Amino acid sequence: MDSLKEYGPLFSFIAEGLILFDEKGLVTLANPHANLLLDYTGGEMLGKHIDEVFDMYIDEEVVPRENKVMHAIFELGKPFVVPAGHTMYFQSKSGRKYPVFASAKTLALGGVPQGALVFRDITTEKALENYKKNTAEILSRLTPVLQKTATGDFSVNIPVPEKEDEFTELMVGLSLMMEDLREIDRNRQKTEEEKFKAVEDKRKITEQYSKELEKTVEEKTSELNKTKIHIETVIENLTSGLIEYDSDFTIMRINYAAEEMLGLVRGSVVGKKIKPEDTTKGELESLARVSYPGLVPGVRKLSKDVSGLNAADVHEIMIRQPFEKELQVITAPIISPQTGEMHGFIKVIRDVTREKMISKSKSEFISIAAHQLRTPLSAVKWAMKLVIDGDMGPLNPEQLQFLMRGYETNQKMISLVNDLLNVARIEDGRFGYAFKEANMMEVVNMIINSSKLASRERDVDVELRNSAGDLKPFVFDAEKMSLAVQNLLDNALKYTNPGGKVVLDISVEGDYLKMKVSDNGVGVPKNQLTRLFSKFFRAENVIHLQTSGSGLGLFIVKNIITRHGGDITVESEEGKGTTFTFVIPTKEALIPVEEKLTYY
Repeated sequence: MDSLKEYGPLFSFIAEGLILFDEKGLVTLANPHANLLLDYTGGEMLGKHIDEVFDMYIDEEVVPRENKVMHAIFELGKPFVVPAGHTMYFQSKSGRKYPVFASAKTLALGGVPQGALVFRDITTEKALENYKKNTAEILSRLTPVLQKTATGDFSVNIPVPEKEDEFTELMVGLSLMMEDLREIDRNRQKTEEEKFKAVEDKRKITEQYSKELEKTVEEKTSELNKTKIHIETVIENLTSGLIEYDSDFTIMRINYAAEEMLGLVRGSVVGKKIKPEDTTKGELESLARVSYPGLVPGVRKLSKDVSGLNAADVHEIMIRQPFEKELQVITAPIISPQTGEMHGFIKVIRDVTREKMISKSKSEFISIAAHQLRTPLSAVKWAMKLVIDGDMGPLNPEQLQFLMRGYETNQKMISLVNDLLNVARIEDGRFGYAFKEANMMEVVNMIINSSKLASRERDVDVELRNSAGDLKPFVFDAEKMSLAVQNLLDNALKYTNPGGKVVLDISVEGDYLKMKVSDNGVGVPKNQLTRLFSKFFRAENVIHLQTSGSGLGLFIVKNIITRHGGDITVESEEGKGTTFTFVIPTKEALIPVEEKLTYY
């Protein structure tokens, strides 16, 4: 296996697909080109039997397993090649079938016998071969016809194939040419009167065609005018404001909603160039702020994840005229599909004042309610703790059991309150990240130690796999990352059945730390994976299990990982388990700062 690792980088540059397998037929190495041709990813093919990773055909007949690669090179002891005069096809994992050139033989790497299969996609070669064959056949049919035509014999017709191919246009053209030549030959024998009649007929046809063309142009022009009117009507009746600029910030168009929001009359601004200094002028201040939102004090630029608009810049600004209100300004360039050059841009304006007030009221309510709940819950917690610890006198087992249930329920309520407060802080931008150098392994070990009691009670084994070696301290928010890892571990313990296992795997890839939290628990339905990081979302199968949870933990985890400049993904299969994988940078320079504002 060490020898395979040694040759792995070399094999990755081979343009053909290369698969190595042992004497049992199990794949030990597959280069990137083999994965690409067979529709596998990464190490997915490793450990599978060579005769099962793809289907093999000779011409149109499927090759049975007993006649495949293993049988040839290990059982018969001779190289595996494509039979002469036949074509071999591979069918990939996704069902894609294509012709290949393939050969396989045994070799020894590091003294260990290995099977090696080398193959390449010959679809292009086959297509070229068929093209040459078809071309030769067409030319063999055309040659005698053209030879007769050269002698003035126009009686032979050009056969036009029923099935259209790359020669159809040529054959049709030659057929039409033959018809024209025959017509010329006949016309040459006609009288001058017949010639005059033919010219007259052509003139009439031309006139008719001209009239039809004129009518078509009129109809298309009418359709374009109707389309223009339709677009103008839609734009004019949008509830959102819309302003169109050319590339030097001259106003080309402004709709009614934008006039109302900004307190303008379009006749006074259309054709006017808006300048950055106009952001301080009374009559044009609001329009200039929309035109140059990056210059507005207190402007907030939304990230692509928040706005959901990959091709546009989204800003939120305050204007003071005609009334103080908060606007969301979406800027999108106007790109020519022919040249790819920018010919101006549009701005779509939404009044989000009411939305912001409602959102703020909601966050304030959650924050106030959570704070009001936390104080009495903490008092109840400590009071019950005193009674459970025997400070108020001895308890019988039944009393202790009831008190422990109440204590655990109170703890869950405190956790819910803390989650609500964290979500409110995240939405208000007050989560308070403090990035400084810390030891990630110490953070992870502390979390695992604090979860030992829960893992014993659930009868779930927790294993830490450190593939990062001697991981040195790096810059991150230890408190927030501790919360993120704790949430992932708590989820894994909560949704893993007794006797199950949870694995935390830590590794380093380049400038990033990678952590996987895997379990063999209940899993998540495939159709609900995309909603897993949404607020208050819990999968249907865990709701039926009657387990506690607020649906806020993964939302908080996602925010923490994203703020660190990382990413988190999830893979799950219902009934088999779930794996959360996140990466965060180990270099401080890769931690994102506040996004820079664009000029407009």
